[in-house]
Amino acid sequence: MRKTSFILRFFAALSLSFFGSVNAFAYSLVIEVPDDPEPTKETVVYQCNIKTKKERVEATYYNAGNIALVDLKWNGKQIIASNVIAASGAKYVGAEYIWWTQKDEVTFYDLINDPKQEMPLNCVEEKGTE
Repeated sequence: MRKTSFILRFFAALSLSFFGSVNAFAYSLVIEVPDDPEPTKETVVYQCNIKTKKERVEATYYNAGNIALVDLKWNGKQIIASNVIAASGAKYVGAEYIWWTQKDEVTFYDLINDPKQEMPLNCVEEKGTE
């Protein structure tokens, strides 16, 4: 079976070097996935209500058969999350974050700052960003 590769870029900061400076390197992670069905990639931009302001979150969805990932770019961070079982919509979990989509809306949780999931960020898809 032929395989198609998605390349996701992760940025990692190394700990302080011998001379006390911080070095950042870009790494690649290659995940081989079956090419049947054809893998898809879709980027969607959302506006999220964060306290009294709105912040932009860019989500790139990667789907290949039973593999579903989202690459989130938010607040200077990159978060890679994997699809998990949900009662409705599509739910992704990565690191301390939960990204739960339903139609063009998202509920975004930060489990470090909100472990009881009582203060989600509410996001809506930006229209006309394609």
